[in-house]
Amino acid sequence: MKVLMTAAALTALVSVSNAHAVEFVAADDSHATELCMAFASDRPHIMLEAIRGQHTAKVRITNKLECNDMNLSEFAQTYSLTRTAKFMRIDIETETSIKDIAQTESTLPVVLSGSK
Repeated sequence: MKVLMTAAALTALVSVSNAHAVEFVAADDSHATELCMAFASDRPHIMLEAIRGQHTAKVRITNKLECNDMNLSEFAQTYSLTRTAKFMRIDIETETSIKDIAQTESTLPVVLSGSK
């Protein structure tokens, strides 16, 4: 009985945490948008595969890439992409911002485009 209750509680926690996840949709098939989609996945191994596919350095991507007209630091803070930001060595912990927790998040997908 305890196992069932624990499993139900864990399932509820996972479904609540995934309820606030943002769905990203690629605006085009450019290399920059591909990198932005990999960054938005918040999975370092996906970002690493995208970097290797582009044959470029992490530092160059961190300094030059913009997603939806935001640098990667702003983009990571806006969508809480902490795992990929840490992998790319972007420090998003030092900036302070106010987030309205009562604001309801849109369930519409975010169209994502890379640097022009």
